[in-house]
Amino acid sequence: MKFKGWAFGSTARIEFDIMTLGELKVEDFRDFDVDSIKLEFRPGSSGIKIIGIWEGPIEKAGEGIKKALEESSKLRERIMGRIRAKTDSIRGTMLQLGFKEEVVGYGSALRFSKKIGPYEIVVVVSTTDNVVRVEVYGNDRKVISPELESIFGEVEVEELEVYDLEDNHEERLVINLEIPKDDEKPEKKIAEAIKIIENMLMT
Repeated sequence: MKFKGWAFGSTARIEFDIMTLGELKVEDFRDFDVDSIKLEFRPGSSGIKIIGIWEGPIEKAGEGIKKALEESSKLRERIMGRIRAKTDSIRGTMLQLGFKEEVVGYGSALRFSKKIGPYEIVVVVSTTDNVVRVEVYGNDRKVISPELESIFGEVEVEELEVYDLEDNHEERLVINLEIPKDDEKPEKKIAEAIKIIENMLMT
């Protein structure tokens, strides 16, 4: 956390960045100590930034920094609680759909995989944002790509670096699903997308 401080005679003013407005909900501030710390909203390159401001006697500036850390920690814990709840819901849905799970990148993402005939569907769910990546491995991906594109809009075919004596290249089809931040049940949209893809792969 970054702090900026000024002194005006015997009074100190400390400002610190909390996070961007898009990461928080109004109800997150219901327990925030607004009597001790004022809030300001300022435009920034990554969106509207929420700034905390403490003012008081210079000799109590240490207490102001401590209070800032405590209040910011409460807000971040609320956000992490929501992320954990969403992640648990997605995990439960994916396991019900027959996917196997593995953790990627020190817990920053969850990876689920499932075999459908000659194909393999891989779903990568970020635990820090609202992007879900669906990858399809197997034969004839270019054949199903236009069909999926008509449904999901953005579909990419990436070439994997696979080296063998015949110099063959394997490809994967990639779909990026954007989950709205206010979506309380993202697992529903993911499950719908998976069912559409599975039906196409099995026809």
